[in-house]
Amino acid sequence: MRKSHLTLKIFLLIILNDLIDTTAQLLMKKGLVRTGIDSVNLGNITEFAARSASSPFLWLGIFVFALNFFVWIVILYKVPLSIAMPVGSFCYIFIPVCAMLFLHEEISLVRWAGIICIVLGIHFVAQSRKPAQAELQADG
Repeated sequence: MRKSHLTLKIFLLIILNDLIDTTAQLLMKKGLVRTGIDSVNLGNITEFAARSASSPFLWLGIFVFALNFFVWIVILYKVPLSIAMPVGSFCYIFIPVCAMLFLHEEISLVRWAGIICIVLGIHFVAQSRKPAQAELQADG
């Protein structure tokens, strides 16, 4: 089976995967925050588990995450993992932005600098080709 290269359609599918993943993460976080427990330790792990298990947000997040699994399988079928995974790192951008907007989390300048590095890395990976393929096409 020959894997295809990163087309616009596959790239957009990877973005969709990251947006779905971001939604799942936000739902799970919201469900866990609503437990009312500030810290988890051996003394309250049972209560934390019980409250978490009764959270509709947590279960909805898990359901969305499970659905996203099937989107990811389609992506992996279409492109090499060494391309899909780095390009799929947009969730490292989406999650902090959404956490800031919807969960009112603060994002430091150092973290924003790291996010910019991730964006640059995604760009370089998306532009890359296998060296052997490029040489064969040049020789052919």
